Amino acid sequence: MSSMPRFLLSFAFVTCLAAPGVASAQEPPPARPMMRVNLPIDLTVIGVGGAAWITTEVLKSKIAPATCRWCSPPGFDDSIARALRWSNTKTAARMSDVGLYGLAPLAAFGFDAAVVYASGGTLTEWGTDVIVLLQSMVVAADLTQIVKFSVARERPLLEYNSVSAEDRDNRDNNLSFFSGHTSFTFSAAVSAGTLATLKGYRAAPWIWATGLTIATATGYLRMAADKHYFSDVMVGAIVGSAVGFVVPWLHRPSANPSKDAGARLSGMMASPLPGGGPFVGFSGILD
Repeated sequence: MSSMPRFLLSFAFVTCLAAPGVASAQEPPPARPMMRVNLPIDLTVIGVGGAAWITTEVLKSKIAPATCRWCSPPGFDDSIARALRWSNTKTAARMSDVGLYGLAPLAAFGFDAAVVYASGGTLTEWGTDVIVLLQSMVVAADLTQIVKFSVARERPLLEYNSVSAEDRDNRDNNLSFFSGHTSFTFSAAVSAGTLATLKGYRAAPWIWATGLTIATATGYLRMAADKHYFSDVMVGAIVGSAVGFVVPWLHRPSANPSKDAGARLSGMMASPLPGGGPFVGFSGILD
């Protein structure tokens, strides 16, 4: 193949990739901030941590403490519990489950996806955000399990006789401290808010407000359901918030955003084009 046809072929190839937006070599598009992830490490943390949480949940009836080590509540916990508990504790419990399994993750992942899409980001960029958010939630869940199984605090439902006779011997009744629903929802809220702030999203205040509202409501409902005391919820909120801040901070974009413009996965580099479309390049020579 002569040099001229080769040049024309190369020019046509690059032009098709760049459409509809064409950026000159002298004026490259501004780099987007990307969360820095190390796939082998981060996916291992998520996988191993998630498996550990699932295992403890599945085997809870066998490995959870059979009796409480912390049984009677202090005065302030008792007075707050009596003031906040609902007459229909089962309804409050179901509503708190909606916050844990539905609203909190939906707000964290959904808001981030919407902002990335609206700002012309790529699926790769959202994927790095998901890894950071998932890691925050998994770490918070595992810390909660470790403390719960170690402390063995009796739930308020036994103290106030709001549990059926057949459920009184359920070992889950000795896992009150601290609140897993609260730590999880606060880790989701704070990690999503911290990530949005680190990346400079204009929607960051809305992400913070929505996530924290869901998390606070979930914590209140756990007390209304006689599942947790006030101190359980407060410690859960503190631990979840701490994890939700630290994990995104450790993955924060570098001071030079151009280093994070593309995420390298298995020899592939993906980054946004000015026109909003993805550009995928592979190392190699076309002859």
